[in-house]
This record gives sequence, C-alpha cells and structure tokens, in this order.
Amino acid sequence: MPWSSRSAFSAGVAVGLCAAGLVWLGASALEGALAPAPRGVAGSAPQAAGPGGSSTASQPPGPAAPASAAGAAAASSEPPRSDAGLPVFAKLVARPLSREPHQVIAAWDEDAASAAPGERRAFVLAVSPAQSDASLAALARDVRAGNRDARLLDVRIYDDAAAATAPRFADGGRSARAHLVAEVQRNEAAGLDVIRVRGRSVEP
Repeated sequence: MPWSSRSAFSAGVAVGLCAAGLVWLGASALEGALAPAPRGVAGSAPQAAGPGGSSTASQPPGPAAPASAAGAAAASSEPPRSDAGLPVFAKLVARPLSREPHQVIAAWDEDAASAAPGERRAFVLAVSPAQSDASLAALARDVRAGNRDARLLDVRIYDDAAAATAPRFADGGRSARAHLVAEVQRNEAAGLDVIRVRGRSVEP
C-alpha cells in the first residue's frame, strides 16, 4: 500500500534525524580512532635510597617522569583495532554478536573510556558474498537484539571487507554502497527501527 503524504513526511524526518545522529557518532568516534596513536614511554625504575637511608624519591622529579606516566596512560587507554585499523571496543564484543558467520570490522560507541556500552553504538561487519538472505536477516536481528538498550544503533554489513573500509572520496562511496548487503537502524527518539537485507525491508 503506498504511503500517504503525511506518512512519507514523517518517515523522512525520522530517517533524517537518525542519519544526523549517526554522522555525529561516526565522525567523532572515527576522528579519535584514526588519529595517530601516542608513543608509549617506558616507566622509570624505582629509585634507590640515598646516603643516610633517605630516599631519592623525595628529590624533585626529573622532566621525563610526567611524560612517562602520560605516555603509559595514553597507551593503556588506546582501544583495540581490527585488521582494518578501525576501533573495536571490547565492551561491545565481549560476547559473540551472532551464531551466523561474520567478521567484526569495527565496533564503537560515544565513550571509549567508559566500561559500560554507550547509548549510541555503531558496528561494521563483513560476511561472505555467498551468505544467504536468511542468514543476513538472522545476523542483523541478533545484533539488534543484543543492543536493544541502545538509544541509537547503526549496523552496516558488507560482503567485501575491503569495500567497507576503503576511502569514499575515490568513487563517492559507490563501491561501499554496492557491497552493503544488510543494515540495522534504530533511533528511539525518532521512532525508527528498520532492518534491510539487500535493499529489502524485513521484520525486525
């Protein structure tokens, strides 16, 4: 049944709100994720006691000590990355996303420092080109079900990992769109909750 003008307008607003939120989430997360990782500096060894039993630790610290501590902290907070160099937050993949075959290319939210999953989450997955529509739908539903507490969820599933991570400026994103075989979009505030498999909407 064709949509009425009012339904089409409402759906367009919902999709626009979701897209805006996802652009903000992806841009802010990937900007930090793709920045050069800070070089860690080895920590200094404990200082021995000086003459008369006094510890030299009471002496003014050398200039390398703060840099060493800062470097170690930065290195420990750096999130793991996939083979494609994109962030994969362990808190989002602590359990398997699905029994269906898939590869996690990226998984991030708005707060890398928090141990709890954020309210805005994004996943990029890769599958075999031969994966059936039924398997793709099951994979999409599994990821959605495992992230029902997220207020904003964006899942992109590609049948080519290289196309999923290749720079978009070369072809305007045509290759990525051609290899996008499934997606999940949920935006609680906008009332958006859709799953698409090879361009066809399926029941969430």
